[in-house]
Amino acid sequence: MHSISVQVQPHLSPRIPMDLVTQAFEAVAKSDRVSRHLFDSGHDAVHYYNYTFGADDRRLLWEMIRTNLYNQTELALHMRRASMAMCTGDCGWDDYLLLFHYDPQVPRASADVL
Repeated sequence: MHSISVQVQPHLSPRIPMDLVTQAFEAVAKSDRVSRHLFDSGHDAVHYYNYTFGADDRRLLWEMIRTNLYNQTELALHMRRASMAMCTGDCGWDDYLLLFHYDPQVPRASADVL
């Protein structure tokens, strides 16, 4: 089973409404397509929030996340400024795909490879 993880770093978009971000991710977690989820947060060099989901169909899962967070008017700009999204591969984190990164210069995998 594959996982998609989204990390949000609020300092990159200081007015990001993290309560709405969490609510949007909770809506994704309620989907019958999501088999498991884990939300956590911490502080290394910066404060971050991690939202991780497991699903058999990672393409559909990524589309749900994009629709609910990256394409949704109220959150889209903040998510584009303050998040990155990764999908674990067949070998877990040893062959992950970067699906989104707040820095547009960082190469991303095409959703077609999911």
